[in-house]
Formats: sequence, C-alpha cells, structure tokens
Amino acid sequence: MLYLIGLGLDDESDLSLKAIDAMKSCNKIYCEMYTGKWHGDLKKLEEMTDKKIELLDREKVESDFLINEAQKDVIVLLIPGDPLTATTHFELLIEAKKQGIDFRVIHSSSIYTAIAESGLQLYKFGRTTTLVYTEQGYEPSSPFDIIKENKKAGLHTLVLLDIKNKSMTVKEAVELLLNHSAVNNDEKIVACSQLGSEKQIIRYDLASGLLKDFPVPSVILIPGKLNFKEQEALKLWK
Repeated sequence: MLYLIGLGLDDESDLSLKAIDAMKSCNKIYCEMYTGKWHGDLKKLEEMTDKKIELLDREKVESDFLINEAQKDVIVLLIPGDPLTATTHFELLIEAKKQGIDFRVIHSSSIYTAIAESGLQLYKFGRTTTLVYTEQGYEPSSPFDIIKENKKAGLHTLVLLDIKNKSMTVKEAVELLLNHSAVNNDEKIVACSQLGSEKQIIRYDLASGLLKDFPVPSVILIPGKLNFKEQEALKLWK
C-alpha cells in the first residue's frame, strides 16, 4: 500500500486526522522537501505518530525505491502542500497501478487554493509559471511569455518563485518581472508571503511599491481583467 499525504502550507497542525491515522498504522514513513517549503517539525510528527520519518532526496523519490517498498509494506510519502501539486508524484500512482499496488491520496492545503484569499477568483487564472534564478547559459524566457499570454486573454497569473538553491524574494521577483517588461512600474500586482500561516502577508500595490523584502516563501499574483468583486476584494490588501 502506498499513501501520498500532503503536509499543507504551514506546520504539522495542517495535517488531517485521516493523515495522522494513516501514518500511525503504516510500516514506514518517508518525506521529501524538494518540491516545496514546509515550516513544520518532523520530530513533532514522529512523536505524534510514534514512527521514524526518513527524508528522501529527489533521485530516490523518482526511482523505483518507493514502489519496491510498497510491494511488501504499507508506505507513506509526506509531501509539502498538496500531494499532487507537483506532477512528479502522479508518476508514483501510475507505477503503483501498473504493479497492482493499492494507493491512496490524502489531500491538504495548497498554494493553488490559498491564493483565493487575495480575492482573485480561481477560475480566472491562466497558466501558472515559475521564476527561477538565471545561470550562465540558462535564462528561460517562457515565464514572461506565459504572463503576457495570460494578460492578453484577461486571465490572472500565479507566479511561483524559485526554491531550489535558495528562496527567491519578492524584491528579486519583481525586479525580474520589470527587467523583462512582464509588468510595468505603474501596474498593480499582488505579493503573498507565507500563505496559510498566522504570519501571512498579502499586499496589493504598484510593482515599484513592492520592491521590498517579504518573508519567504512567497508568490506573485499578476491580475488580468478584474470584475467588480475582485476590485473590491483587492482594496483589503492595499
């Protein structure tokens, strides 16, 4: 049996009773932290479930390791946010199905739904994109193209920020957006920091007004065509 369990956006208190029960009854618990940031304490989860939690790197998660383990034991993989936000985890379900291994997904809070607190309506979002730190020979232009396409269609854009090497700040993200003309200085956008936690920050301001440091992790929301309700909601975050 293979369980994919979401850790949510904040800490161990985000986990459902269903998730805790599954963890208590399983044979082994593994966790990955490369697809998202999580502010909880794995030691506390170990105490709550009376189970040891082993941290896995990307190579091991994307290998046959978990499938092989699930053939003989009940296995849990803990994942930041919601288990299926990152497409890589669905591959585990496909392989489990092929090999006749039972599986279950226990969902949790996700950045894809938490952004609704901004007041921007979820059904009006276009393609999501991610801003990454540029390296020599690696300066992707696709994020800026996606933003422009969404704008042209009147759709909002969720802009995720790089967390691979270090967490990109709002200031760094806005500078990139301005430098690539994805937004203008006098264009109003939304910065969201630590959504889902008691310390969350939502700010709606001119792009030039958001060139400041916010706690990480953060995301940027670039509004498309706003309806009356969205305009009213955004006033809360000026």
